[in-house]
Amino acid sequence: MDIKHLCIIVPVYNNPKTVATVVTQIREVCDITLIIVDDGSDIPVEVLIDEKDNIIHVRQHPNKGKGVALRLGALKAQELGMQHCITMDADGQHFAQDLRPFIEIYKQEDNPHTMVIGVRDFTACTPPRSSVIGRQIGNFWVWVESGRWVSDTQTGFRLYPLDVLIYTSTTTRYEFEIENLVRFLWRKGRLVEIPVKTVYDETRITHFDKIKDNLFMIALHTKLVMQRFLLLKGIV
Repeated sequence: MDIKHLCIIVPVYNNPKTVATVVTQIREVCDITLIIVDDGSDIPVEVLIDEKDNIIHVRQHPNKGKGVALRLGALKAQELGMQHCITMDADGQHFAQDLRPFIEIYKQEDNPHTMVIGVRDFTACTPPRSSVIGRQIGNFWVWVESGRWVSDTQTGFRLYPLDVLIYTSTTTRYEFEIENLVRFLWRKGRLVEIPVKTVYDETRITHFDKIKDNLFMIALHTKLVMQRFLLLKGIV
């Protein structure tokens, strides 16, 4: 597929210490279109980034959640004539060097309905126990909901067809990424997994609320399991 139809989307919410570094590292690896979606940060991201980095800024205010930010970035990408995007987090968890295999797969791929998942290597770092358990639980429920096993259902490092991100949904936060993955699998989309490095340290800022966001996840999985049951029964 043509690289001119691929962009990178980075949703940002209050990551002032890492976002500029993330952008610099991305630019050291590739020069494809970069869209920063500022999800109502206290300090507007635009003032933290050097203008010479040639970035498209989109800002929503107030903060509306990662899911809404990803959808907004996808709509902007569509407006620019893009067809696919790579999403990366702004907290420094991902390594920009790992963009290269995503881009290579994209250039060699002839199926436009392909999603690439960056599977985080937990053996090479010390992730919080909650992240390890959360991934195991998420993987299990996505398997129940779709009948297909995915090694890292909670990773934010992905390559998407844009239409996977642009659809009407009630999910607005982190559960959005689970929902669009399951719906993609329901549509028999082609899924490719690649290993990616990740880092967890004291400087990393996460806005995942262990109570509220886990309740949202439970509600989503309940809905998706019920929908799959109805689909299998031929009711929907």
